[in-house]
Amino acid sequence: MVIKVLSTALGVAGLAWLVLLFSSRGILVSERVEERTLHRKLVCTYFTGSGTLRKEYFYSSSGNFGRAACPRWETVPAAQ
Repeated sequence: MVIKVLSTALGVAGLAWLVLLFSSRGILVSERVEERTLHRKLVCTYFTGSGTLRKEYFYSSSGNFGRAACPRWETVPAAQ
């Protein structure tokens, strides 16, 4: 029974990894706010299946100027 549950969990994780690897999307894995001299910066890290992608935004707690939170999904730019 334990082996069946473990193999199912690993199969689902492997399938999710393959979907991210072959798609042009990344899923949010970390989000933090960094203090700068004149402003605060929202730093978002995404897992893309083949690595990580880091995006930075201006932070605003109200969301009026900048972002209050990271988007859950991000499109990966095409390789040049």
